[in-house]
Amino acid sequence: MLVHGREIKFKRTVQATCEIAEICPDGDINKFVELSDLGYSTSQKAAAVLVCALARGYELSRKYEEPGYVPQELTVEEVLSLDIPEYMALVDEAVEVFKQDAKTTVETEPVKGKNAEAAE
Repeated sequence: MLVHGREIKFKRTVQATCEIAEICPDGDINKFVELSDLGYSTSQKAAAVLVCALARGYELSRKYEEPGYVPQELTVEEVLSLDIPEYMALVDEAVEVFKQDAKTTVETEPVKGKNAEAAE
């Protein structure tokens, strides 16, 4: 998504997840949604932190993957300066990445053993 003329991308890294957990009740990332119960201001600022942490995750990953790349940090102040439709679109995109990157995918192969060989 474009924010102030630059493309913003997201990645859920360990650091990003830690930053998000730090603002959660009891430091528990699973309690992020509870921040919405604390009022509009708190929930919107928390969402901005989530956006910035995931954007920083992407930028820092790129820095280490591409020698010479200079990360372009997105700040909470910049996110909160957006109009509401832009802000909501950015938050929605970040939340989707947050959810997708949390899913565990494991490729497995059938286990070979006596029962598997007998079935063949």
